[in-house]
Amino acid sequence: MRKEIKYFETYEITDLKDMLIKTTEKNYNKTAFKLKDENGKIYYKTYSEFKKDVEGLATKLINMGMQNKRIAVMGKNSYSWAVSYLAIVIVGIVVPIDKEASNDNIRDFLNISKSEAIIADSKYLDKIFTFKNEVKNKIMLIDTENTSKYTNLEDLIKERKRISFTRKQRL
Repeated sequence: MRKEIKYFETYEITDLKDMLIKTTEKNYNKTAFKLKDENGKIYYKTYSEFKKDVEGLATKLINMGMQNKRIAVMGKNSYSWAVSYLAIVIVGIVVPIDKEASNDNIRDFLNISKSEAIIADSKYLDKIFTFKNEVKNKIMLIDTENTSKYTNLEDLIKERKRISFTRKQRL
């Protein structure tokens, strides 16, 4: 006698924005991310908080004239990287750059892609700053670690008047 296999309930998604909306609706107050602060203390982000952060950054990027523009993202796997990646996919064209890439490769990716901004950890932005004059486009450097050297990602997320995504709305 065969044992019946039960699968998870699935739902159709059309794109990453739709995935974010539907997943948030289904899991609104559930934990999406388990994170550590700079003191090693564990804290949690719910699906609704994650969606609000993505909406906040996407809205700010639109307000900064970045809609349909190429924006690079680079760095270690982190909450900030996930927020940045999804926000960029929703409003523009994401250019993921390997954090292990050489300076020459990073410069070439930025030039070939015609990226107008890069969101990365300050460690990688410091590398880019050393050859910023070799990048053909004027490029905004956005820091995920919120140091005072570059444009601060957390400030961009918080300073916006947020557009709330709905299923029917298309940016």
